[in-house]
Amino acid sequence: MTRLESLENLARVADSATMTRRALLKRTAVLGVTTPAIAALLSACETDDDDEPVDDDTADPVDEPDDDEDEEEEEEVEEEEEPEVDDVEEDDEEEEAEDTEDEPADDDDRVGGQLIVATIGEPPTLDQHQTTASITAEIGYCIYETLFAYNADWEPSPLLAESYEVSDDGTEHTFALREGVMFHNGDEMTSDDVVASIERWGDIAGVGQNIMDVTESLEAADDYTVEWMTSEPWGTILVALSNNTQGCAIFPASIMEEATEEPINEFIGTGPYRLVEHTPDVHILLERFDDYANREGEPDGYTGSKHQYLDELEFIPVPDEAARVSGAQAGDYHIIMEASNDQYEVLADDENLRVEILPPAFWDVFFVNWESPVMGDENIRKAFQACLDIESIMQSARGGGDFVELHPGFMLPPTPWVSEAGEEYYNIGDPDLAAEYLEEAGYDGTPVRFLATQEYQVMYNASVVAVQNMEDAGFEVEFDVVDWATVVERRSQQDAWDIFVTWHGFVPDPSQITFVGQMGAYPGWWTDEEAQEHTLEMLQDPDIDARLGAWDEVQRRAYETVPCVKLGNASTIAVWSMDVGGYTDLFQNGIPYWNLWLEDE
Repeated sequence: MTRLESLENLARVADSATMTRRALLKRTAVLGVTTPAIAALLSACETDDDDEPVDDDTADPVDEPDDDEDEEEEEEVEEEEEPEVDDVEEDDEEEEAEDTEDEPADDDDRVGGQLIVATIGEPPTLDQHQTTASITAEIGYCIYETLFAYNADWEPSPLLAESYEVSDDGTEHTFALREGVMFHNGDEMTSDDVVASIERWGDIAGVGQNIMDVTESLEAADDYTVEWMTSEPWGTILVALSNNTQGCAIFPASIMEEATEEPINEFIGTGPYRLVEHTPDVHILLERFDDYANREGEPDGYTGSKHQYLDELEFIPVPDEAARVSGAQAGDYHIIMEASNDQYEVLADDENLRVEILPPAFWDVFFVNWESPVMGDENIRKAFQACLDIESIMQSARGGGDFVELHPGFMLPPTPWVSEAGEEYYNIGDPDLAAEYLEEAGYDGTPVRFLATQEYQVMYNASVVAVQNMEDAGFEVEFDVVDWATVVERRSQQDAWDIFVTWHGFVPDPSQITFVGQMGAYPGWWTDEEAQEHTLEMLQDPDIDARLGAWDEVQRRAYETVPCVKLGNASTIAVWSMDVGGYTDLFQNGIPYWNLWLEDE
């Protein structure tokens, strides 16, 4: 980025009042801005220094709003004289012309380089149909694509599909496919590939199983048309097809025909990057797919145009958080997955890193096993729900302050689905009440198998406090700490655990909440009949008011029967090198790596 571009960008950000005075002063110092210019920028910056985190370790971190326009970060420059105003005006037209190019030319400064990402460890699989694990989704979204994806307004929008039509009675669904979309193996995508992929996804994923249960026929009408008949209206079919967490990725039919319900080992998609090498515990290497069929128009959330600026993406497993943090500070990694919030102040003071507190995009949760001899008892589940001091758990896990919001709703803003149904059961924190439930259940001291991991430090910290709460209430606990891939493997086994820790990511629609949309199938195997009836209503009815009412009842039953215990809404920090251009605040479903570039390439 040129110095002029950085100054123009800085002026826009200051004018939008989303930058703190401290952050502004830091950036102007790097750019060598003169004192009168700094004063003008400060007058537009409305955030006081008192709102900034201080060096005192006891100070709570404060959220600095994300800025959509602050996509191109400043690079360090040697001290130089301030340009004359005439020089700025003379160059302005040329700079604007460069910024408005839709597609990079071969010699565009953004093209090239290898982006290195430090992950929390190995993904359990790269088979997108197999798992809800966010690490699989985030890496896989570069490789695979779905018929629909979420746009920037969290609405289902065509990706591999060209268009969609539904009959008046809501049972005949017709998908027209884009032509000329190529797989990484050189074959063109046709409706046979789409049908085969949907059928396998429908056998494995809970969301897919729900739709396949009401599917009468699914067939390729021609090479680029898929006709899907359901026995009942299914108002959320596009929502289901837009999801990237255990999403309906489209694979070649040749792979799907040989695939079983076990993970596949050929990872071929239509995405902007293709898999080159996966060496477990070493790296996952992706490279630009030169035959990628880009959509026309502008980037739009997880759909729209996808710029392939980077030559390669390398994901390196670094399970130790301290190693990820020190690697980011040393410049070894451009982006790191998962840094705990207590690292915020240290990292925010590093002028080579961009560190942002994000809006809540997760809620931490403990799932319970309805099929286990212990947690299958409703009173024991209620005892677990009652004993937890959620505020203390979230303080330990996330650091409290602006990183945490205590709220009973399973859905997050900015969706219209935020509900307080069942709030009387939320954050009880009463060990005596829990002991009463245990006595009523006739609890005999059988150890509760609590499955956790240290690869996600947040999960481990939350679990440690929860185990103490349980023991205070009279539970015996077997605390089983393993790597995250093992958690994912064991949680699918009904006889291998009683409680496991995780978090649930932001979803635009409650049908995509794992234990709701996959009721009876997601680990924990919640099968409450009343909740099932309201969930079916919510899935089928296209009327938003009816769906909102049904969702309130589903959430209420979740609190009354305890398939899980929601903790709190969680904000995390994003840690990026200043060398990375294309920064986005669209983190909820994973970083769209295809629109990133390296400033020094």
